[in-house]
Amino acid sequence: MKDPRRNLLWSGVLSPRALRSHGGHVALHAGSVSVTYGELADRVTVRGEELGSEPGLVALLGSNDIEFVVTYLAAIDAHHPVIVLDGAIGLAAADAGFAPNVVVRSDERPVRIDRLNGESSELHPDLAVLLSTSGSTAASKMVRLSRDAVAHNAEAIAEYLELTTDDCGITALPLHYCYGLSVLTSHLAAGAALVLTDTAVVDPCFWDAVDRFGVTGVAGVPHTFELIDHVSGDPLSARSLRYVTQAGGRLEPKKVLALAEQGRRHDWELYVMYGQTEATARMAFLPPTEVVEHPRSVGLPVRGGSFRIDTSVVNSELADAGVGEIVYAGPNVMMGYATSRADLARGYDVDELRTGDLGTLDDDGRLEIHGRASRFLKIHGKRIDLDHLETVLSNDNRIVWCFGDDEQLFAVVEDDTVDGVVTDGVLASNAADCASVPAGRVYACRVEAIPRTASGKLDGPMLQTLALRCAGDAAHPLRAEKRGDEPTVADTFALVFDPDEVGPDGTFVSLGGDSFSYVEMSIRLEDVLGDLPTGWHLMSVAELESQRPDAKRRRRWTSKIETSVVVRAIAILLIVCTHMKVFRLAGGAHILLAVLGWNFARFQLLAHDIPNRLRRSVATVSRIAIPTSMWIGFNMLIAGGYSLGAMFLVNNYFGDPARRGGRWEYWYFETFVQVTIVLALVFSIGAVRRLERSGPFAFALGVLAVTWLFRFEIVELGHSYNEVFRPHTVASFIALGWCAQRASVVWQKVVVTALILVTTFGYFATVGYANQFDRELRIALMITALVWIPSLQLPSLLASVVGRIAAASMYIFLIHWQVWPLLTPLMNDRVAFVLTIGVGVLVWWVIEQLTRAVARCRRQRRDDIGRNTSSQVSTAETAIKSNDATPVSA
Repeated sequence: MKDPRRNLLWSGVLSPRALRSHGGHVALHAGSVSVTYGELADRVTVRGEELGSEPGLVALLGSNDIEFVVTYLAAIDAHHPVIVLDGAIGLAAADAGFAPNVVVRSDERPVRIDRLNGESSELHPDLAVLLSTSGSTAASKMVRLSRDAVAHNAEAIAEYLELTTDDCGITALPLHYCYGLSVLTSHLAAGAALVLTDTAVVDPCFWDAVDRFGVTGVAGVPHTFELIDHVSGDPLSARSLRYVTQAGGRLEPKKVLALAEQGRRHDWELYVMYGQTEATARMAFLPPTEVVEHPRSVGLPVRGGSFRIDTSVVNSELADAGVGEIVYAGPNVMMGYATSRADLARGYDVDELRTGDLGTLDDDGRLEIHGRASRFLKIHGKRIDLDHLETVLSNDNRIVWCFGDDEQLFAVVEDDTVDGVVTDGVLASNAADCASVPAGRVYACRVEAIPRTASGKLDGPMLQTLALRCAGDAAHPLRAEKRGDEPTVADTFALVFDPDEVGPDGTFVSLGGDSFSYVEMSIRLEDVLGDLPTGWHLMSVAELESQRPDAKRRRRWTSKIETSVVVRAIAILLIVCTHMKVFRLAGGAHILLAVLGWNFARFQLLAHDIPNRLRRSVATVSRIAIPTSMWIGFNMLIAGGYSLGAMFLVNNYFGDPARRGGRWEYWYFETFVQVTIVLALVFSIGAVRRLERSGPFAFALGVLAVTWLFRFEIVELGHSYNEVFRPHTVASFIALGWCAQRASVVWQKVVVTALILVTTFGYFATVGYANQFDRELRIALMITALVWIPSLQLPSLLASVVGRIAAASMYIFLIHWQVWPLLTPLMNDRVAFVLTIGVGVLVWWVIEQLTRAVARCRRQRRDDIGRNTSSQVSTAETAIKSNDATPVSA
């Protein structure tokens, strides 16, 4: 095929000269550093000189940072083809197959440029980029993209997204992925800004950056929107957002419509797109105005492109329906594939792209995708060639068969071919590494014998049925390789949260963790990880798993435990011993109120999605309100004495002041429920959330100032005995915990410490108590500890006891009123105190076990139904899509 004449498109779009035309506009934001287009052009020119004048293959490793962008642009502009890689595995494969001349590690400081003794073979002058097509970092087949294909696709995307210098994007996807690269180049082509970040969309820091830099567009693959659905709050309600784009796999029409409706509410537009690496990212887009009418469509071809449907490759039934293989032609089509260094000298091998996808075109030219004609999957936006993966995983001792869908990959091996060293876990881990997808998305299993048809061919539908039957519950997307019989981080999360919602990208916060589950989660994770890393509640399951030490390293005499957990345990011990009159050490309930404020700021204020925010708050309230009301109701039936106001947790406002006995026993629970409901409703208002995010510490001080109106009786809501039990009276302690959590620098901590002293001392005199200095001192010391001491190092046994008391604090508080009167007549008060605490811990443990057992039963019932349905659907799909027994998507 004759090479087309090269033009100057790259020079006019993405060269240093083109970048300088945008002058002083900001090109890149990375943390606190911003780079203008003029500065970027200068750095690209310098980096090009550093790479040398003799064309050579550049291997680029790194993350979403400025130096990655500089090196990528510099290499292409200086006629150094660049192979973009994801980590050391990709480098090893590239070194073996393509012998790069230069390796640049952009994430090292200073940037590391290694010159290798690579081949000096000829490189085609149009060749710009090599990207993996299968999504595997170790794939040997690469896509060859020309300089002008990159520039044209950047211009086309910028054109239909209507990008201008007023726009700002953000890297929700990695830059080593073609979709992520297209976000970069399209913004640079338009003179728009781009925020560079490696943080995931479940991380509140990502959405803080959206607000801080005024991001106008967010790009995602289907999995991105799954994650966003699990983020509490409403991240896509940011005022600056103008559009959201989706590609990298099919999005269900129902989800397309839901996103479009969300965009309508928040005044942004949804672009559904379709592309492949072989087409330099994008081939089609659906205009936002057509999304609601055509939610199954991926739209019209990009400028300069065209589609045709080849019905000759499918059976007559599909052909009659107009279904065929999608074939694309356009200036952004690849030059061809490369499997070795020698291929880099070749010119244009193709003039149209056979996508391997099945689709139809409507009368207006809109494209709808119906499936895949060949054995490819897309997981996390990564296109996986099953044939290639099977070749990589198989060897002389075993043959591996792979199948799956866009959610999960299965690797199946015949039992008697496995060499004794390779376990299911190792095979799953190897498959995940080769496919470059999270290990939780892969399940490996062995079957007794590979099923075959009468002609001797592999019986694909039967193989899938056997594999799914072998998988059972273990087919959940978290069953990665274990180290012997040791639990993984994923297993640990699945004990606390619904395993069906736990994924490798999930975090404690994104899964809806609260102050109660936090204590239990931290205890269990310490058994797996040892000392927990700072901010572990914001780290994904996969990130935590990567920090798991071996068993020997985890054996230690001391353990690090967070101060908030210790304070919670101390508070409940103070409460019980005071009520039992073992010692008079009052103040524990007010300390727990400060912990409530601390945890609200830490967990609830990271939310962004209103439905999930309210759902999380309802779940937190339910964990307190339901068992408390049930327990009070039970006592009303057995012993009497409690009012309906107590059972419905409103006794603090509607109780009888004359009945001063035990009718106020559960005022803390009433306060917890009422305050949490009020805060949930207040923070469901977008303006309030945005105000809090704009100045978290100042906002917390404002909340404290409001509570001072009641603390110092500037505003009075009546005088009575039960005033001390009302939320507005004790709210200042909740606000102190909130301020303590938000104080991140020394001067803020000093301010909060002073506020603790001013708020606490004299409080009980205000509400009618005298001589309470020791009580106020205990409260002040405990809250101050939250401010200044992040964690404590305790003997491991003591840390375990403290953690479990803290986790069981609610049940200890709830039942101790009924337990200790039964014990004290029979034994020493101190022994009764210890047993009372023990009974509370036991009740907590039993309830946790029962809750999990019920969840397992429900999940088992649902999975049994799902497996039966999956088997039937798989067989039906196979009959439609294939005329032989080749494995297809399950």
